[in-house]
Amino acid sequence: MSPFAELDRELARWAGEGLAPRLFLRDDDATRPSPALDRLIALARRHRAPVLLAIIPADATPALAERIAMEPLVTPCVHGYAHRRHTPDTEKAVELGGDRDVDEVLAELRAGRARLQELFGSRLSGILVPPWNRIAPAVAARVHEAGFRALSTHAWRPTGTRLPELNTHVDIVDWHGGRKGRPLDWTIAETRRRLGEARARGGLPVGILSHHLVHDDDAWATLDGLLSYLTGDKGLAFRNADDLAAALPPPAQ
Repeated sequence: MSPFAELDRELARWAGEGLAPRLFLRDDDATRPSPALDRLIALARRHRAPVLLAIIPADATPALAERIAMEPLVTPCVHGYAHRRHTPDTEKAVELGGDRDVDEVLAELRAGRARLQELFGSRLSGILVPPWNRIAPAVAARVHEAGFRALSTHAWRPTGTRLPELNTHVDIVDWHGGRKGRPLDWTIAETRRRLGEARARGGLPVGILSHHLVHDDDAWATLDGLLSYLTGDKGLAFRNADDLAAALPPPAQ
């Protein structure tokens, strides 16, 4: 059976259980306008898909704020502080943790949030996206103290936060296979798998993750094809990430 047929069967299971998939798109590492950002925005418009744009505060430019000021589908959010690792090269990269004191990390996050509030004002999302989707449990447990209302990492891994977690699940870039775009068939199959997991969890949201600055032609084609199939062929609507996060309960303590 083709990945598309399997996805159709999964969507039928959702309908049979009286559930409707809740989908969102997150794109990471923005700092300034670029042709790649223009391409992402054009794609979002074409498919009417809101984008949670994770912006690195330390490098964010006023030009970026000007570029997305009239783009209602694009919602800026805080992406760590400087996207700088604080772990040895022999370990996985982490900015929000490592060997740093939690208060130091929280102070950086407050500064980053204040910086983006200056640029984007009330449009700034209440969602924090940790660089590399990693955050130390001690930081996650207190991140609400920095003014955030939700956390977004990747997959179903619990972080230890008190906040609702609105995570992505399907990454269209193959980071370990040469930073290339995933094939559309693989992405459809992975979306089917993740939707099945979300259904088993009572209909939790499923997020698609992109990185416009590193997309090759395959990544762009896959993202366009995935959105076209979901929003066009299947008639599904992508949702605003903050709206989805607001409807989620906080993790059980």
